[in-house]
Amino acid sequence: MSLISPQQFQQAKRLLFMSPLALGDFLYLKTFLGEIKNNYPHLELDIWLDDNRNNSQSWRLLRSQTIEQWIEKEQDFTRSYGCCDSLSQQQQQVSRAQELDYDLVIIQGGNRGRHYSALAREISPNAFIATYKGGSRYCGLLDKWDFRHSDKTYQLNKKSLPKNYHVTDRYYQIIKAIAGINLAPSDFMPVLKLPTQSVSNAVDWLAEQFTDPARQGQVVFLNHLSTDKKRDWRLNQLFELIVQMGQHRPDTRFIINITQDQLDEIASKVTSSSELLPFQVAVFTAQNNFFELPALIAQTDLVITVETAIMHFAAATKRPLIAMMRQKKPYWAPPASETTRVVYTDKKKDHISDIRVDNIIKTINSMEEALNPPPAVAPGVSANLSSLKLA
Repeated sequence: MSLISPQQFQQAKRLLFMSPLALGDFLYLKTFLGEIKNNYPHLELDIWLDDNRNNSQSWRLLRSQTIEQWIEKEQDFTRSYGCCDSLSQQQQQVSRAQELDYDLVIIQGGNRGRHYSALAREISPNAFIATYKGGSRYCGLLDKWDFRHSDKTYQLNKKSLPKNYHVTDRYYQIIKAIAGINLAPSDFMPVLKLPTQSVSNAVDWLAEQFTDPARQGQVVFLNHLSTDKKRDWRLNQLFELIVQMGQHRPDTRFIINITQDQLDEIASKVTSSSELLPFQVAVFTAQNNFFELPALIAQTDLVITVETAIMHFAAATKRPLIAMMRQKKPYWAPPASETTRVVYTDKKKDHISDIRVDNIIKTINSMEEALNPPPAVAPGVSANLSSLKLA
């Protein structure tokens, strides 16, 4: 029996889902939230993604804006509440949410579940609040107090998860336990629908950046940065990879993905690098909307990235992928396939920068025979990757 009954859903007008979402979280969760909407199409389904930090970190606010743009394009959701840069801004957002008098609230807050529980009760005093507890303090001794604002709570039983489970298995169990959805495992993986204009713009961008008609080789999308230094690859490692790949195939087109706040710095280093001078290297950052990024990824022949949302977008757009990951949370690894490889650090305590360039080169070589990439979204832009094998 789910925490929220079908009758409660049928009688409700509005549902608020609260979670400190990152891009990868939303990519995988939206399938299961969409199933709630599919079961109860009359329901207004809103998302509260503010993480309750109330600071002005640029990457945090930019990521929030990106997710809000994405949510706006998803037909299953009515409105969203993004990250705030101050307590006063958050209170204004709380006031806007209070006006809607939510009937139901679902909280998937991880270790912040108790904070979301109190905030949800402030937003909607009369709502039925169902909370996934995530971690409990002191072996659960404080649960009754921590979640006193919630009507019902759920704790994931990891033993019931499949062996070598994926994050979608976790999310499905949580949303199923709370909302009673039912999906086959084959339906867990998300679909990322790209607007036609975004795809067209990505094709145009490639044509503008790589103008030499005699050097229209494979497009390799590179992402060496995350929001955590432990998950970053060093810039000199990235440059070394480009040199080794470019020396083998000089017609390769390299794209370095970065965030807006790092655009000038990285672009300057690329331009001034004598070792990159012989090669075709373009720097990319999404400027106007979220879909610029996955639309460009969809045009590439290979994505090489550190442990961040890029690897999930590559998987969702079915692009050949090499992902560099720590051993911390293997359930976030992209689903295995013939054209997907995950390169892990040797030790749990290692950082991504401990992964050597040679390891990535070996991985490219190991993928040669398996790679037969599907056509990119726009035919004619993608090339065959099989000739990328390096000596």
